[in-house]
Amino acid sequence: MNDTQVPLADSYEGLYSQVQSVLAAGNVEEAINLYRRLVDRLARLTPRVLQLRPELRNLHRAARMEMSSLLRPEGRYSEAMDVVRVLLDSHPEEARMWRREIATLQVARGDVESGLADLRALAEESDDDHLSWLTLGQEARIEGRFAMAREALDHALEVCKENSCPDLPRIYRERFEFFRAAGQIDEAVSAWEEGAALDEETRKGIGEVVTMLADAGRYSEARAMLDREPNPLRAGLRRGHIHSLMGNPFEARKEWQRIADLDPNEFEYGHEAWVEAVLRLGDPVPALLWLQDALREHFGIRMLILSGVAWAMHGDAELAANLFQQAIGLLRYQRPPKKKLDSSDWRLLDTLVNNDEIKKALKPYFAVVETLWS
Repeated sequence: MNDTQVPLADSYEGLYSQVQSVLAAGNVEEAINLYRRLVDRLARLTPRVLQLRPELRNLHRAARMEMSSLLRPEGRYSEAMDVVRVLLDSHPEEARMWRREIATLQVARGDVESGLADLRALAEESDDDHLSWLTLGQEARIEGRFAMAREALDHALEVCKENSCPDLPRIYRERFEFFRAAGQIDEAVSAWEEGAALDEETRKGIGEVVTMLADAGRYSEARAMLDREPNPLRAGLRRGHIHSLMGNPFEARKEWQRIADLDPNEFEYGHEAWVEAVLRLGDPVPALLWLQDALREHFGIRMLILSGVAWAMHGDAELAANLFQQAIGLLRYQRPPKKKLDSSDWRLLDTLVNNDEIKKALKPYFAVVETLWS
């Protein structure tokens, strides 16, 4: 290594470190600009230099992937596609991954037909590419192309089973999402059961199945499922929810009180259920006191939403709005990205907050369909 290479490598690492610092401060636009400077400089390195310094080649890959992940939630899909396309030449050994990513960006940009067609072509090129079939199924479901999604997910399952791939839980998870979206509840339960038999994280998500069944009015099945819920906090919250749906408010309150009386710090997960149970009892103060220290440790979309509801109940619309906006900021990173909180979250706030002015101020943060009676 000659003397001129050392400061050059240091400047790459220093620039990457700057990106992380800027991101930690929440400045996404500046982070994108720094990433652009970094990847443009790395792209100019010769193959000889990259062969001698493989860590720079790895840095180039990581920086472009991270930059793309920042551009996507900003809606800058064409820029993200340009960023990823370079990897087709710089890292050709992973070409199928880059082609999948570009195709999903096409769909997100609105070029649905061409994006889905590219995913199908990619899947059909190989006998063992379950990931392309899975991605096609997910994207087709999101776009409401249910026939295409079902066909792709069937292919994904078949290919994965034939090749003993490690992604069966992911495929069953997506099949559950598909059947739930299609209103095929029995098939959704069956897909979840298949995944739960293979994966502990799937088993922890049994609450989604319970909620799906309860919302469909299948209360006895939902309650039977709850007997398999491994987390007492989540089980108690949902038992109360089922009682509420069945018109048993006193029984619902008893369940929520039983959960509120527990110490959330004694549980590994399910803390959001404890917070919601406390809020449903009508007094946000115990939840707010716990959240003062716990929100940082248990930071996430659901906890941010519940914290916002708690502050709204306490009369602080400005702080509630700030928390809701943080949650929306995280939802933008999901596929599909969301610009507002769910209507179910609005129903929770509407039920628990008595101040009409506060509700009016916070309503724009939620996906609520306005009617003559709103």
